[in-house]
Amino acid sequence: YFYDEDGRFEERVNGEIVKYQRVITASGEIQLKNMIERHFEQTGSEKAEEILDNWEDELNKFWQVYPPSEAQSAVVADNMLGDNVKVSARAPSEQLCFLPVGAGLDAEQTGRCAD
Repeated sequence: YFYDEDGRFEERVNGEIVKYQRVITASGEIQLKNMIERHFEQTGSEKAEEILDNWEDELNKFWQVYPPSEAQSAVVADNMLGDNVKVSARAPSEQLCFLPVGAGLDAEQTGRCAD
C-alpha cells in the first residue's frame, strides 16, 4: 500500500514492474485498515490516528501496489469476498494473514498464520 497524500504517486511508480490500483476490495480495505490500526496501537502515531479518524476520506489516498502474479488474490481482485476469506488478525507472529477458506496451508503459512 502507498499513501499518496500529495496525489503524485502515478508519476513516480514504475508500472512496468508492478501493478497498482486504488483499494477496491473489501478484503483489501480490511487488510489496510488493520495494518494502520496495529501501527497506531504499537506506536501511537498521530498520522495513523488522523487517517483512522477520517477513514472514508483517507482511504481514497491509498494505492494498492502488487506484483502481476498477485492480480487474482482476494485483496486485489473482487473475486473472493465475504465468507470466502479468513482474516487472521492475531496470527502468532503478529503478522496479518488473508487466506481463502478451505485452502491448504504450506509450511511457511502454517507457521505464520495458523491460529
